[in-house]
Amino acid sequence: MRLGKRPANAKPAYHPGDVLTLKSGGRPMTATWTGPVLFAPGNWLICQWFGNDGELQQEMFPEETLERAHNALAA
Repeated sequence: MRLGKRPANAKPAYHPGDVLTLKSGGRPMTATWTGPVLFAPGNWLICQWFGNDGELQQEMFPEETLERAHNALAA
C-alpha cells in the first residue's frame, strides 16, 4: 500500500515536539520520534497522547496520515 508521493529520502515534514492530529480526526498528539522504518516506505512518526481515562497512549503513524493540530497551544 502506497500512502504518499514523497520520495523515500525526503526530510520529515514534522519533528519531535510537534502537536499533530490524524487527518481523519481525533485527539491532539505529540510527536516523539520521526524517521524511516524497515517495514514500509516513507517517514513514520511515534506519537503520544492522553486517552479519556488519563492514561498515556502511544502509536506509530505514517506521516501522510497526520496534520498539524489546529487548536493546540504553541510552546
